Amino acid sequence: MLLGTAAWTEGPLERRTLVGRLASGRLADLNRIEAIRLRKLGEGDPERLAEALVPASLRLLLEGGARALGRAKQTLAYAEKWDRRGTLPEALAPRPETVALLPCLTRPSGLHRADGSALDRFRVRGPGAELMEPPRPGLAALGLAGGGVAGYCLALEEGGSALLGTWMVDAWPGGSLELRAGTARRSTPLGVLEGLELPHLRPGEVLLLPTPKLKPLQELLPGAEVLVGAAFETLVLRAGPEGIHPTVH
Repeated sequence: MLLGTAAWTEGPLERRTLVGRLASGRLADLNRIEAIRLRKLGEGDPERLAEALVPASLRLLLEGGARALGRAKQTLAYAEKWDRRGTLPEALAPRPETVALLPCLTRPSGLHRADGSALDRFRVRGPGAELMEPPRPGLAALGLAGGGVAGYCLALEEGGSALLGTWMVDAWPGGSLELRAGTARRSTPLGVLEGLELPHLRPGEVLLLPTPKLKPLQELLPGAEVLVGAAFETLVLRAGPEGIHPTVH
């Protein structure tokens, strides 16, 4: 299951909500779809109940613990069946090119390095962000109520904070981590990080795992596209207006 955060305009308003990625590539608005499902089941006040069961915020969902995560999985499966029938409205599942994809957690409850030192949780950035220093990609673990790990996302430490990918995958992703820019490509198996003993995490807390060793990229020109990829996502970033020099930290 892939869960993230997206925003789009609806008239004069912005809708910012929890989304799940469907097999078709569309993004299911899980909060609204859960309200419709509850209404069809005859539940009273389905919007309010949906906000409690599958809130329009990944952080609130993680605060709901394993039960809330399981409910989101049920809602995503319901949306998947609806999408396969070809009748899922665009308003409930927009296409990715029509929305702004945000960091999966736009405001974590905490943000820490693997050694426990804190980073600035108020300056988290996501897809499309400009890089000001050589990229050091890796994974981050996201905390779930009860102290467990809800899942993992792509992550890079930068500027005293972090860049997070759009998608949280709820199981260890496996495969390889890739870093690409132009014709340069770096890759390392994610198995080197699997099985790490993690500390107790608060719900919505983000812990950057140790950064896998990758050969540094060569100098990047201003605006150069940088891709960080794993099996579940390719995060598109850009070199900042000054470019990136691998010897400058």
